[in-house]
Amino acid sequence: MEQRITLTIDGTKVSGLPGTTILEAAEKVGIEIPRLCHEEGITPSGNCRVCVVEVQGSRTLVGSCHTPIAEGMVIQTRSARVTEARRATIELLLAGHTGSCVTDTEARECGLHRLASDMEAGPPRFQVKRRRLYGPEKSPYILRDMSRCILCRKCIRACTEIAGQHIYGMAYRGFASKVVVDYDIPLNKEACRDCGICIDYCPTSALMWPEGVKKREGAPRKPKAPVPAPENGSRQKLLDLLKAGQRTEGFLSEAYMSGIASDLGLPESEVYGVASFYAFLSTGRRGAHVIRICKSLPCYLKNAPTIIEAVARTIGIIPGQTTPDNRFSFELTNCIGACDEAPAMLIDDIVYGNLNPAKIADILKSYRDMEGRAS
Repeated sequence: MEQRITLTIDGTKVSGLPGTTILEAAEKVGIEIPRLCHEEGITPSGNCRVCVVEVQGSRTLVGSCHTPIAEGMVIQTRSARVTEARRATIELLLAGHTGSCVTDTEARECGLHRLASDMEAGPPRFQVKRRRLYGPEKSPYILRDMSRCILCRKCIRACTEIAGQHIYGMAYRGFASKVVVDYDIPLNKEACRDCGICIDYCPTSALMWPEGVKKREGAPRKPKAPVPAPENGSRQKLLDLLKAGQRTEGFLSEAYMSGIASDLGLPESEVYGVASFYAFLSTGRRGAHVIRICKSLPCYLKNAPTIIEAVARTIGIIPGQTTPDNRFSFELTNCIGACDEAPAMLIDDIVYGNLNPAKIADILKSYRDMEGRAS
């Protein structure tokens, strides 16, 4: 018989088998730990950080949904430190969550709204520069409103692990991150007919049944022919293939990404998610030359804003744009690996360091002259 592990949660002696998580051990003795991104039946991920607890001797709070119990653990689930951290997390989620349920006291279907009320979290102290402004996406089977999404990824895991499909994926990065279908298109998959498992698991109203569609009743069920999960070896090849396509074509077309997805047995949404995450990969056409300037702290402290202004003034566009003649595309990126030469910029594969506005004008003029000679 396997040796049981003994620990203490909120002053109560608890025991469990190896591999049991703190959340599971707490629930067995009636101690409720709030959570948003986790639910029984799907793999825990620890994305939302609402289920954090305090473990004696640990420097940081830990996610209870994915942290296994250990012999002699002493855990506090409602300490002042834990409560304050949860409230701050909820405020952060509310700050980026633009759904109407934030101000609608009757929106009981929104798990974030309910949790904010239960935790007595006040209005967000955190201000965001821009909102996630997405309009509702109507499909025959699911109504998606990504302005209400909190990026918990439950829909992705439920669709993959319970429905046996691979409809959703994560794309883009940072504040722009978004749950997408294929190449960020409206959801219109026949596999979603009469399913609704992702709706069941969504903690907000980001996923809902369309008006007039009969809701599926009963426990979630697996499809008759679940799609097999991709092999990890396939994922290891993905980035190299995307980089090769970028070098050859200058950008990654949907046709090229579809070919990779088919060859590797990966969902198109996963291929697109990787392609849209990395700043040096592009899913759209760019100019003949791509200018990248580092926006991270070392370059910023060395007057990167002045360099950005000089480039914009010289070629007449701002970051994120391409010149009308398709000669230059201008982008900001987090790092180009030239901190010792800051402020620096990268044009295609060539690094130019220790820049000033006068150098900028000369460098860009040389590219124009070079193209003039070539023509």
